[in-house]
Amino acid sequence: MAENNKAQKRANAQRLRELHLMGLGALHSKATDFDAWRVFGELKALKSKPHSALWLEATIACLVAGRIRPARAFGLLRLLRDRRADAGEQEQFDSFEAMVQAHLSPMRLTQHGYDQQTFAALDHVTVWEQVSQHLSALSDEGYRVFLNSGTLLGVVRDGRLIDHDDDIDLAIVLRARSAAGAAREWTAMQDRLIALDLFEGADQDAPEIYRLKPAGNTRIDLFPAWAEKGRFFVYPHTHGALDSADVLPLRICERTGHPLPANPEKMLKVNYGADWRSPDPLFKFPWAEANAQFSDFRKALGA
Repeated sequence: MAENNKAQKRANAQRLRELHLMGLGALHSKATDFDAWRVFGELKALKSKPHSALWLEATIACLVAGRIRPARAFGLLRLLRDRRADAGEQEQFDSFEAMVQAHLSPMRLTQHGYDQQTFAALDHVTVWEQVSQHLSALSDEGYRVFLNSGTLLGVVRDGRLIDHDDDIDLAIVLRARSAAGAAREWTAMQDRLIALDLFEGADQDAPEIYRLKPAGNTRIDLFPAWAEKGRFFVYPHTHGALDSADVLPLRICERTGHPLPANPEKMLKVNYGADWRSPDPLFKFPWAEANAQFSDFRKALGA
């Protein structure tokens, strides 16, 4: 039995090396006949924990070459970077990442997909014009809306939209004073957004986020926020970690003319950690942990 196990491990290791070479070959050749789903299935059967650098590279190469599972590829690329950094192998990671980028060029890998429509290549003026229209329409309805998440990070840290980002994030302050009340108001708001001709859609897997009418191909996401007993909540990143006074009253950004939280630096620290001032193109939000924190709100939504 022990010999059989050793033989199987050797066979698995050999097959992983073969799949790794196949993945790198697909990146180099930009082959159109690469069966990414089949290779991905094999790689899932060969994975072990902790993931080896070889398995991570093979899986990322497979996903990128096949243009499948971009969020998974993005997360694994970040894991590979951290694994290589811990082992003092940054050059190996840089070389592999350059290979991925060369394969995709002029497209880029983002958390939302394989896309060339990042802000590095877009006219920011037209994007901000659409954002202004949305903010004005919601303000006319008596709602307070502020720049949120990556959009807030770019404006505060860089004075502009982040080059590697590809969407706009806004948060709307609900009138509710509890998670259950916020869920009811959020559900009802969909009809109001439709009536205002602002609503683009909602992901069935993420009813906590509404998509507003885009700016060209640039997605604009709206997130719910509310105050409760002096604490402030912004799905999915701030679960009572800020005082209401850290957010309200909103203040106007000198660069964009759009509303910001009263203390945006504190919100960014909650959202992105103490190193939020250091750009991280591979930042990946911890959705599982955040959704667990907001479980009451999500359950009330039926999520």
